[in-house]
Amino acid sequence: MADQRRNTAEAPPEANVDLGKVPLLEPEDGAFRAFSNVAQLNWTLTDVKIRFCELTQESDDERPTWDNQHGILLEHAAVTMPWYTAKLLCLNLVSLLKNYEELNGELKRPRLPARPNVDELLNPPLAK
Repeated sequence: MADQRRNTAEAPPEANVDLGKVPLLEPEDGAFRAFSNVAQLNWTLTDVKIRFCELTQESDDERPTWDNQHGILLEHAAVTMPWYTAKLLCLNLVSLLKNYEELNGELKRPRLPARPNVDELLNPPLAK
């Protein structure tokens, strides 16, 4: 009985929206844009939040030197969405990444080079 009531309460198939055919408009003052090289997930029973951050270097105000820099996560944006929208985002990203890697090869975690030794570059050891 409950299933029968639910079936009659659902919208007809023609009521579903094809987002590929819905016009996309950008506000006159432009859309918000932010850079992120780190994404962190939080969730509740009803939704998922993605916090978009930038991993960067910063030094203390008391000692603003190159040697005093340390890593920080600078949050630029947080987007909260229902679980179903998060699933659609996940499926789209998986498909996009699969297609990208088929064309360009497997994406691998980048490795950071060591810091150059500036003193050695300016004053190279004498050749023997």
